[in-house]
Amino acid sequence: MKLVRTGITAILSAAMLLSFASCGGPEDQSSSSNGASNDGTSSDLVLENKQIKFMAHWNMNPASEEEEPRPELQMFQEKYGGEVIDVPVTWDERLDAVMTAAMSDDCPDLTVYWAELMPKGFSNGLYREVDDLIDINGAGWSDLKGVLDLYTYNGKHYVPTPIVTEGAILVYNEQTIKDYNLEDPRELYAKNEWTWDKMLEMMKAFTDPSDTQGGQFGRYGLDGWNPGYNLHLTCGVPFVSLNDEGKLVNNLADPAIERAMNFVGEMNKAGIAFPRLENDGGSIDLGRVATGMTLFADTGLWDYPTYVYRSYQMGEDASFVPWPRDPSSDTYYRSAGIDPHMVFGAAKNLDGVRAWQDCRILVNQDPEIKKENEALWMDSETGYGMTQEDVDFYREMTDLSTFTPVLDWSTGLGVDGVSGYEVANKVWLDGTPWATVREEFTAQFDNAIAAINEG
Repeated sequence: MKLVRTGITAILSAAMLLSFASCGGPEDQSSSSNGASNDGTSSDLVLENKQIKFMAHWNMNPASEEEEPRPELQMFQEKYGGEVIDVPVTWDERLDAVMTAAMSDDCPDLTVYWAELMPKGFSNGLYREVDDLIDINGAGWSDLKGVLDLYTYNGKHYVPTPIVTEGAILVYNEQTIKDYNLEDPRELYAKNEWTWDKMLEMMKAFTDPSDTQGGQFGRYGLDGWNPGYNLHLTCGVPFVSLNDEGKLVNNLADPAIERAMNFVGEMNKAGIAFPRLENDGGSIDLGRVATGMTLFADTGLWDYPTYVYRSYQMGEDASFVPWPRDPSSDTYYRSAGIDPHMVFGAAKNLDGVRAWQDCRILVNQDPEIKKENEALWMDSETGYGMTQEDVDFYREMTDLSTFTPVLDWSTGLGVDGVSGYEVANKVWLDGTPWATVREEFTAQFDNAIAAINEG
């Protein structure tokens, strides 16, 4: 991590210069402890309380002295003399733990984002707005406004993500593409021809259930937990949205969703899906991409090392592409991955939180740190194992100028069996016609939404 150490030193120097310029030089002794400075950071903030508490299912601090701290923690320590106190919770207990902690006298300051708690976490005070803690229109943050604005509630911003990633990707095997004389998805993407129809055409050409090659199953075009759900987002309309008044809206009757879910039904009828219901009690088997038996794996970038150098050992044959575009639209709509540290409504050290968010935006948006991160992404022992081509493509496909992010609020409805995942899987897995599924879920969505809107 020596590269990161050098980069942080450079950023600190730049931040000091920015602060000096924004304060008008040494004769201006004004303080910005009540908000971010004019450069979009809190460079001139001096912390009286240098400790902030962070609750997550993982620790912010290194596990040993030999391990380098995360870049944002390193900056927080060097720039502000700050310290992060970990408040660890288990994965299974995380949601209850967050809600319990929020009501305690010793409430932590920060936690990670959990979709299951949104948007109720805004209306019930679990989280607080961040407009007075970060400068939405300032350096760094303004570049992310298209995503930050998605998470507004009653005109306030709550989700300070310093970076946008890809919410879902399709991993494929370049050698398989060549073996079956298919067009490379990235090349189609570059030509603006990567659409639903093109993807289905490729999957149909590849799929052959009879070609088992000595195994239990034949060749199939697509596997994954939530393909139907991820495809629906690319129509540009989520199952549930949040309007300008901070109210949830049921969009199941929207024509764009009907078009998307009818296409999901078409994929089901085409028989291109790996028959996971016949496999070990309903399990996916994404490793079949490596053996040339499945064309696309619906997963996340976090899983990419599994394909490159961990379990499946695909090396440079591994590749990825975003979900395709709705052919009825010229716009790429997709989910956007985020990495915010949410501020508890009862957070004690708001200046510390302000400084922490400052460090996160500097680390994630600075060009030098980005280059250093890319070197880490290309590491085939601890990183993603990307090639330079992968890195360049990833930068392009996550640039907010190339796609419009879509946010679905259905995962936070809080009713068992009532979310976008259940809706999509009724069509994707069961092959139930969309009109039937829509009729089944409309009243359930309306009731769950009304309970939240009226609460």
